[in-house]
Amino acid sequence: MPRTALTLSDKVKLIELKETQKLSTKELITRFKCGKTQVYDAIKNKEKIMDDWVNSKNSGKSKRVKNPLFEQIDQKLYEWFNSVRSKNLPISGPILQTEAMKLAEKMNVNDFKASNGWLEKFKKRHDIVWKQVSGEANDVNQETVEEWKQKISRLIAGYEAKDVYNADETGLFFKGIPTKSLVMKSESCSGGKKAKDRLTVLMCGSMAGEIRKPLVIGKSKKPRCFKNMDISSLPVIWKFNKKAWMTTEIMEQWLRYFNADMRSQNRNVLMFLDNAACHPKIELSNMKILMLPPNTTSITQPMDQGVIYTFKSYYRKFLLQSLLCKMDNCSSAHQFAKSISVLDAVNWIALACNNVKAECVRNCFRKAGFLSNEGTNIDLPENALKEMNEECVTANVDVEDFITFDSKLETHQTYDSVTFLEDEEKEEENDDNDDSETNDEPKIKDFKTAISYLEDLQKFSAMISNSNLLELTTKARECAEHAALKHKKQSNIKNYFS
Repeated sequence: MPRTALTLSDKVKLIELKETQKLSTKELITRFKCGKTQVYDAIKNKEKIMDDWVNSKNSGKSKRVKNPLFEQIDQKLYEWFNSVRSKNLPISGPILQTEAMKLAEKMNVNDFKASNGWLEKFKKRHDIVWKQVSGEANDVNQETVEEWKQKISRLIAGYEAKDVYNADETGLFFKGIPTKSLVMKSESCSGGKKAKDRLTVLMCGSMAGEIRKPLVIGKSKKPRCFKNMDISSLPVIWKFNKKAWMTTEIMEQWLRYFNADMRSQNRNVLMFLDNAACHPKIELSNMKILMLPPNTTSITQPMDQGVIYTFKSYYRKFLLQSLLCKMDNCSSAHQFAKSISVLDAVNWIALACNNVKAECVRNCFRKAGFLSNEGTNIDLPENALKEMNEECVTANVDVEDFITFDSKLETHQTYDSVTFLEDEEKEEENDDNDDSETNDEPKIKDFKTAISYLEDLQKFSAMISNSNLLELTTKARECAEHAALKHKKQSNIKNYFS
């Protein structure tokens, strides 16, 4: 049987079949007509293969910008174009060419020419066409909102509720505790200025009430608290850039991963996004992307109708809960805030998303006009708010302010091209110097110690008659013992009877 050299696309399909249909190596060899070494290599290097596939913007086409510097100019100009168009400002061909030359000059690229031929190729690469611009950016127009709501039923016709999604970013001061001098100590959260201890969280939910695994963007590729960890095992999707902002590249990667997931399930879905500069307008095989009307997202975006608020309510509850438990061991609130790591934040983010009820998500879609208007009361986290209110009273803190103080935190760059480059250069100098997390080594370094601690925690749970804690610790011990057996080399049974 002649053997075929697997293409990148073939390797992606092979990995998906291995994971979804659990095909054996022999079955994969037969299906793809290749050697077993290629199958083993594809499975072994699946993360790199998936990253290469996601980053391949031309879906297998070989023609790309050959000079890496030219490619950087291309990408930054496209980001600038999206930023300007998000404000409904008109852009002509000569303006694009002028901006491209400014970028080239700033980057000291002397052999770049923004010719008419280059302009046509740029337009073709990014699906840009010229249209008549009418009107201008305004505040929320109720008439526009009503027109949009009348269109929604036609747009979602033919799709089940589980296949209609909305995704939106929110900024998060992950170390923000109920003390204004600490919350706002470093930098302002308005006007796009980057905050030192911040993350960007992308939340995505469906009209049926599903909440997808959140995407979290931080400043470092691998923060110190992720040491010796497999990042793919985190309860969130972790991405990074120097400002912890959403970018076109990260958003496109996430959309392509989402599309691959839908393709593996043989589903076709709708994704509603706002017209932020970082949201690319791309065509995907199993996902249709529709943009919400400009300047109306405070009313038309389901995630903004209560999902993000509910998520932040739970996040602040978990943070405050941890603060109260550690008060005796902390000399000050500042010391506690400093001890909060990105790993703490990631775990609280995942836990907060899991606590957002399906009914809350459905009601937010309903309030945004995607479902009938009956029963539009949002299912807000009353227990979380009640507990926080009781705990915040003694600290003289307003619960509403505590939940929403970072609501206006910028989640993506709004810039002109040259300013953006200057900001990047400044950040280059201080890439990891401002990471104030503690770098303590974990006390538990092996399975034997971990299982011993879990046994003690089981006994403690039984002693205080806490059935929920006992159930969780029993499950955790079982998981630890199972992982220990998999990690340990198989011993001969005779060794146990020596």
